[in-house]
Amino acid sequence: MSLNAALSVFDLQGKTAIVTGAGSGIGRATATLFTEVGARVLFVDIVEDAVREAAAATGSPYAVCDIADEAQVVATFDQARRLFNSLDVLANVAAYRRKADTMAMPASEWDVMHAVTTRGTFLMMREAIKVMLEQESGGAIVNVSSVSASHPTIFNNTHYDSAKAGVDAMTRAAAVEFAEHGIRVNSIQPGGTASGGAKKMGEEISMRGPMMASGRIPLGRISDPIEQARAILFLASPASSYITGHHLTVDGGYAVS
Repeated sequence: MSLNAALSVFDLQGKTAIVTGAGSGIGRATATLFTEVGARVLFVDIVEDAVREAAAATGSPYAVCDIADEAQVVATFDQARRLFNSLDVLANVAAYRRKADTMAMPASEWDVMHAVTTRGTFLMMREAIKVMLEQESGGAIVNVSSVSASHPTIFNNTHYDSAKAGVDAMTRAAAVEFAEHGIRVNSIQPGGTASGGAKKMGEEISMRGPMMASGRIPLGRISDPIEQARAILFLASPASSYITGHHLTVDGGYAVS
């Protein structure tokens, strides 16, 4: 087998995809990478200027969407149907990343976190699965969770950790329920990543906790967004055709340190 033939299992040539959070960070890296391996991609983000610029850089369409808003999610999928008439891949990258002191956190902050991170992920999954069931050709969904869903990383992150644990629970449930239809559902669990969201969290509140301890990341650094995007591509591509319900940890070894 030639090298090109061997690597073709990582291609998304001729496939269609939706990527949320595509205006920056892991989402933009993922959406851009998908286009580079042949997919037609709808870039989705709540920040219009960012998603317009990211999509334009690859000549792709974009949609402005608050994934916590059911009507906006449905409208985004209607747009995708008009553009592509099909859907093969959904990458759920968008999330809410604001930090809040555990003991001083208002319930409203908890609600916003879960509205975006768990409700939003659910709404996007639900609409994607509807399309995939109608097509009867299967598909791949990759949710972005966090290593903090199972291994606490920093303090003042209770609402985020619990929301990401919910993402993993939804991933497992959907993987089992829809496997018979050829729909694979997996997640990645990123560790610290040099993205805009991580920078914003660091500016908002003191970053303390287990991950900040010296030597806790064996590889000695946090990741670049493209390293997370490559993991998402693996789970979205035929290279992972026999994998579903899996949480792929991409954390430089933090969880086992």
